Amino acid sequence: MPELKWILIAFGCIGGLLPDILRIIQNRYELTLPAYLKSGMFWLSLILLTFIGGFSAWLLAAGDVKQALAYGFGAPEIISKLLGKIAGPVDRGVDRGVDGKSKLELFQLWSG
Repeated sequence: MPELKWILIAFGCIGGLLPDILRIIQNRYELTLPAYLKSGMFWLSLILLTFIGGFSAWLLAAGDVKQALAYGFGAPEIISKLLGKIAGPVDRGVDRGVDGKSKLELFQLWSG
């Protein structure tokens, strides 16, 4: 079992956040917030991917900050791409239910 190095686990968690941080930064000049930022499922998946990033940095025994960030970024990114392919491509916020409200499932959030 790998040794617990909390600082490297924290950087793994930051690595897990990076894809969504980069996506938000990319849209920083938009006048309105994207619809998926208002979804509880988005925030739940963000927390889950953050934990996966930290867990992967611990499990793969990251030796330094650069490795922890890489493991933290890579593991959730790979998982989200795989699960996103299962759900199929979805334009965030466009999948509308009968009542006209946006209905995004966890796999659909990860398909971006």
